[in-house]
Amino acid sequence: MSEVDDTVADFVDASASGLGKADLIFVFGSTLPDAVAPAAEVFRSGLAPLIVLTGGPNRRKPDQVESDVHARLLQSQGIAPEQMLVERRSRTSVENVAFARPLIEERLDAVRTVVVVVKWWQRRQVHVLAAGLPTVERIYAAIWNPPARADGRPYDRTSWASSSDRPRIEGEFEYLKKLLSNGDLPPLSRTEAGWTRTKPGA
Repeated sequence: MSEVDDTVADFVDASASGLGKADLIFVFGSTLPDAVAPAAEVFRSGLAPLIVLTGGPNRRKPDQVESDVHARLLQSQGIAPEQMLVERRSRTSVENVAFARPLIEERLDAVRTVVVVVKWWQRRQVHVLAAGLPTVERIYAAIWNPPARADGRPYDRTSWASSSDRPRIEGEFEYLKKLLSNGDLPPLSRTEAGWTRTKPGA
């Protein structure tokens, strides 16, 4: 990849080193079933006792609710319904967090640490989670690699520049830069143990 492509990938990359004990696993809404694989893996490892699934009606198949589809997939893998919280109304990343928050607060005391399940290039969602759950101090990222929307071809951090999803990722780069520079999302630091809130003056 070119130096410019590397700059884009570095900026939007949601990954951060480390994966540790957390209060819950948070899965952002997705039309794809792939999102639940990292959640199931983290849950089985014993790192978190609860999976939060988000996402309302699928924009391509409105009769299907994204979080319900994901819940059924997890149940088919032996994860019990009581080990999940399912939010069924949201249509955006911000709503994923906002609509899930009261469900989380009803079930748990203040949440300090979360494992978030996101596409590798959706760093913005890590910041959205931090904005919507203000008690969270540390966010571990469990990333997954999506297929391209247009042609279904898989790609990852090393091959995105030749993917048909390239315009989406370049757009995400510009959008995230704008949100962070305007102060619309909280600043986070990528550490050796997940994402943490950036201390003032750092």
